[in-house]
Amino acid sequence: MRRAWKIVGVVLVVIVAAWGLMAVLRGNPHEVAPHWLADRDGMPRVIAHQGGNQERPGQSNLAFDHAYRIGVDVFELDVVLTADNQLAVIHDHTVDRSTDGTGRVADMTYAEIRALDAGYGLEDEQGRPIRDPALNPFIGTGAYVPSLRELFETYPEMPMLVEIKDDGERGAIAAEVLWGLIRKFGREELVVVASFNREPLEHFRSISDGRVTMSGSMDEVVRFYVPHLLGLHALNNATPFQVFNLPVSFRVGPVTIDLTSRRLRRDIARRGMALHYWTINSDEQMIRLIELGVDGIITDRPSRLQELIAERR
Repeated sequence: MRRAWKIVGVVLVVIVAAWGLMAVLRGNPHEVAPHWLADRDGMPRVIAHQGGNQERPGQSNLAFDHAYRIGVDVFELDVVLTADNQLAVIHDHTVDRSTDGTGRVADMTYAEIRALDAGYGLEDEQGRPIRDPALNPFIGTGAYVPSLRELFETYPEMPMLVEIKDDGERGAIAAEVLWGLIRKFGREELVVVASFNREPLEHFRSISDGRVTMSGSMDEVVRFYVPHLLGLHALNNATPFQVFNLPVSFRVGPVTIDLTSRRLRRDIARRGMALHYWTINSDEQMIRLIELGVDGIITDRPSRLQELIAERR
């Protein structure tokens, strides 16, 4: 019996020692370009969600032109593969919500999509498209859905957070088209590639050979968070991405998980990774995240975020 207890004691000591070692070891810090991290004075980067879709029709030429003119730090945008294998800058898999057309992006050529009026993509404070011309001054004023190629050509120095919306076989093709455009325009340092789906990100990593900064899919973020929560930091040393794009909280059944906790922010910062929060539109949340010192805030109201940052500077 004593021998059995000694064995149990040794096993427990080994487990505790291993746990402690994994809690201490965080691996070498990642190398992330400065434009994905907070500014030199600690202020967050202003990341225009869909170009700022409460200020201009989301993901239209008008939105990105406005965001560029007011001096945002990063464009956030989504891409969907068209029938002729171009990347249209649009959030949905259909054109119904944000344009005057109907149909699936996958069934339309880019020329057909570009011909639509994208002025309907302006959103109200609840995130609903404003389709009434009396309330939306941008309908019929030349708004269209740009291609990713056009944005790369028009804004050669602008960092962009690009989310692949397609999955499966089309997601793989979208990843290949995206990588081809990044190489053509020499934007390896100016793009973060994101997706909620793991498969297109894995395919993009395999073909780009780690030359582009990556965000994590939902699965990959969960895989990071669980060891972090348990203090098993060494298990996250091989994390395949460098940028976190997170909501401020996440519900799991009746439990709400705070993703702005000091412990999580410190763990991410110690690894040299970037931390951005989405989609932040209220003054209260903007101010709180500014004061927490996060790296970036993704917002539909970039002008207002700039004002709040300027006040604190």
